Amino acid sequence: MLLDTQDQEIVDQLPDLADLHATYGVQVNAIPVSELFALYERTGFLYPDKAARLTPHIEQVRENWRRMLRGGESLLYVLTAGDEERGRASLAVWRTTHKGWMSQHLVSESNPYASRAVMLDAAAASIVKGVDESAQNWFRPENRFPTRVFGSMVETIGESLSSVQRHAYFSFPRKMYLPSGSGIRTVAYNSSHKEALSAIATAARGKIYVAAEELREDVEFEAVDELYRRVGLRRTRHVWLAYRGNREEPVGAAIAYRGPLGLNFSYLENRCDLLLHPNLPESESLSVVASLLKASSVAYRDFELDAIPVITDQIAVPALLKLGVEFVRHYCQGIWLKEGQPRFYRHVDRFYSKLLVRAEKHGLQPSLSM
Repeated sequence: MLLDTQDQEIVDQLPDLADLHATYGVQVNAIPVSELFALYERTGFLYPDKAARLTPHIEQVRENWRRMLRGGESLLYVLTAGDEERGRASLAVWRTTHKGWMSQHLVSESNPYASRAVMLDAAAASIVKGVDESAQNWFRPENRFPTRVFGSMVETIGESLSSVQRHAYFSFPRKMYLPSGSGIRTVAYNSSHKEALSAIATAARGKIYVAAEELREDVEFEAVDELYRRVGLRRTRHVWLAYRGNREEPVGAAIAYRGPLGLNFSYLENRCDLLLHPNLPESESLSVVASLLKASSVAYRDFELDAIPVITDQIAVPALLKLGVEFVRHYCQGIWLKEGQPRFYRHVDRFYSKLLVRAEKHGLQPSLSM
């Protein structure tokens, strides 16, 4: 894809990879996990509900982060900017698919310069390296700041290269009784189902989702799992498709992601994406949902938590509530593809430029040299 003039200007102004972090005043993996988690606590990122779900497993979570960081920048890297006097900012980026990354846990001690630095550094690194095919982040729609920044990015990047979708997050107890899904047949994925999986995922979430989650490539995460194995961890994915009787077109799918516990503080690394076809009649959704949850629970036999994080769309919400599954909160998933990375950079830069004008009026000094 050819870059337009504005995109090319962004690319042309970026420093070489060797000089990139120094140019933005950013350090990579410079603070230990214990200090990073203390920063999360100081900034209020670990709010009570999230902390309550994380605390019982905090030692295992810390160890998983340490192991991930042993892989250098191949699995997880943490960007930090600023200092104790002016306030720090941090951004964690981890490999969720073979060629896709999740940016998360953006925190700042009231230092917009440092926040801007870590955000632009991450985008610039992806552009300069040129090997990442997608990036994504997740944010709560009621959280005003990320909603303003990331919720509006499609306006800059465009619908052909990005998406922001609102989902419902449920907590499904692993031992919960589920009724049998009358008239619904569930099938474990194999390579013969690739087109069927792509079709139901496109109908439910769109082409951007399918591309970013690499559902037409390494569906079961064999390549990315090999990278995780090098540090003694696993990253796998399991899929089930739901059909009406003997029909050939799927009406739903469950995509079970497995990874190191607590890599994301909302456990999104272990989420189950529950997809229903948009045209599925409400009268059939209960059977489809129950069948898919029952089938996919097999992937969580060794899961450390008592409940499985389920991410779904509004069409499945009534059925989940009727089954008695606990609704936790809403989340937005923002995705942008490789060709949209320069526009994402431009979008973030413009947003922060407005904030910095206000910050300068209050006497803050920039920690960014570019």
